Amino acid sequence: MSALVLASAAVAFAGLIGGLTGFGASLVGTPLLLLTGLPLPQVVLINLVTTMITRIAVLRRERRHVVWRRVAVLGAASLPGAAAGTLTLHWLPPHGLRILAGVVVILSGLRLLIRPADRVHAATPRRQAVAGLLGGYLSTTTSLNGAPPAVLLAAAKVPPRTFVADLAGYFVLTNTLSLLLLVTAGQVTADGLWPGLPVLVAAAVVGNAVGGRLIGRVPRRVFDRAIVGLIVVSGVVTMASA
Repeated sequence: MSALVLASAAVAFAGLIGGLTGFGASLVGTPLLLLTGLPLPQVVLINLVTTMITRIAVLRRERRHVVWRRVAVLGAASLPGAAAGTLTLHWLPPHGLRILAGVVVILSGLRLLIRPADRVHAATPRRQAVAGLLGGYLSTTTSLNGAPPAVLLAAAKVPPRTFVADLAGYFVLTNTLSLLLLVTAGQVTADGLWPGLPVLVAAAVVGNAVGGRLIGRVPRRVFDRAIVGLIVVSGVVTMASA
């Protein structure tokens, strides 16, 4: 079986998870794509491109559920984080920072798991800025930029459709900025991915469409548990990629 077929299957499955949960595509796709033999820089590029394109469709579909001010804060705050990530790829070893970020994400997920079910932590502008900043850094270094805002929204217990819609807006903004920064810095290239990249994008779109149809059909308790599980896995994958 060719590497492109394996990568397409991985991206389609990741797209399905992303379509259902709103943020899990990259954290599921990263280890699977690495197993196909792709180097991390190409995996980052694939994740950023496929997630950005699939989230555009989700944002259009769920636009009535978006809290635009929150998305704007998350996206704006991600820019300095993404820039810092791009700079560390030049002259700072990012291993320690990725491990620290992974630990923070895991502890955040576990905190959501053990907190009382009826406790709500409002997504204040300050918390939004912190989530966006950390997400921006993870975006350009690992493409695993969904966990910080997912923790924020899960703790605030926003409705599932708003959860997915807000993250869609965040991903469109953050991934676009991250790609521009990485391309400008010469950190990513499509060499070796063409003409396979359009095939991978198509696979992600199909998987995302299937996952999107399941939104609202999954019980809230199951949805919440799935989000916490993916947050913890995201932290583990972030540490493993260091």
